[in-house]
Amino acid sequence: MTRFAESPADFLPLEAIKQYSGLEYMQKMLAGEVPTTTLAKATNYRISAVAPGRVEVTGTPGFEHTNAFGGVHGGWYGVILDTCLTCAVITGLPRGQFQTTLEYKVNMLRAIPVGTEVIGVGELMHLGRSTGVARGEIRGAADGKLYATGSATCFVMGEAG
Repeated sequence: MTRFAESPADFLPLEAIKQYSGLEYMQKMLAGEVPTTTLAKATNYRISAVAPGRVEVTGTPGFEHTNAFGGVHGGWYGVILDTCLTCAVITGLPRGQFQTTLEYKVNMLRAIPVGTEVIGVGELMHLGRSTGVARGEIRGAADGKLYATGSATCFVMGEAG
């Protein structure tokens, strides 16, 4: 069950987050024990699966996510990919470490029709002392059609505990 923060006080302080491995933290988020990103509510997606080195995000773009031409805005693709990619990196982090996105790249291959449920999958490719790299894709939930691919590099901080 997805849980959204209603105020900044709902988020765990960084020191509390660092008590969990990244995988444990992501599993707690999936279970609704800690809140997910508030952006997920506004952009209509949720973390739908968590495994070591892999995170799935399920979402459906609505009219409120369109550009001036009526198509799904490229930023929506970016939100889905940034989330599943960086969360895949998080699953590899030991206790005491956390990350932030350094850069991400989105390759939009075709337009996602408004109202189409999609699944974004991020997979951890590399985790080093100071960086993590993931690659992923967005596919149609019903037909598996490939809509976008992407990659991300994350900056890893903190001391492994």
